[in-house]
Amino acid sequence: MKTQQQDSLAISDVLENRYFKGIYEGDVALLSTIYHPRTLFLGDVKGQPYAKDLQQYLDGVKNRQSPKHSGKPFKGEILSVKTVNSIAIAEVKVVMYDFVYHEFLSFHKIDGKWVLVNKMISDTADAPAEPKPSEVQGAEKAVNLVAYMEILPAFQMEVTAALATMAAKSNQEPGCSQFAVNTRKDAPLSIVVYESYKSDIAFDIHKASAHAKKFFDFVKGKIVNDKIDIVFLTAVNN
Repeated sequence: MKTQQQDSLAISDVLENRYFKGIYEGDVALLSTIYHPRTLFLGDVKGQPYAKDLQQYLDGVKNRQSPKHSGKPFKGEILSVKTVNSIAIAEVKVVMYDFVYHEFLSFHKIDGKWVLVNKMISDTADAPAEPKPSEVQGAEKAVNLVAYMEILPAFQMEVTAALATMAAKSNQEPGCSQFAVNTRKDAPLSIVVYESYKSDIAFDIHKASAHAKKFFDFVKGKIVNDKIDIVFLTAVNN
């Protein structure tokens, strides 16, 4: 079970930090790092059959205007990741230009690294509107929480600076909607952090991030009882 979770996190990291980023920026070099040389791209776009090999796909990325420079909305979203030993399937949604791609991505673990070996896409831009995530049984839901900690007086400046760095890096995570650090008006050493993530997977990626691990190690001995109290929240409205 632990291995499956680690593999899911590793694949999610590839998707968030290389796949979506590479597509958005039109970064052919970055995209090349995640594909197997014999990867096939199959599906339909605007109702027409779509079939390319890796080189044809990368040439297309290289010669088109990147979504980043197009000025049009772009969004990459992980819908699910399923792993079995050395194989995995990720279901994602990519909104770019005038397309809404629903994708099934096949991964294979080779020499300890997850590599994309097959990509199937269908452009659903002209399809009937999909139900809202809250209407789909088993759909990923946002994770919202509040974290509380009390800084020891001698370390106020150090921990406050570390929290500012943590917030800046966390807010750069694709799956983080908000990471806001606050202090109580009547108690400046009492820290209240509000965090919101798009899904359980996004929250897991945050917890496993280098900046989160660095922060948790740094604050040891600098907050009361080395304790961070976390309260998970449930939204009562949209």
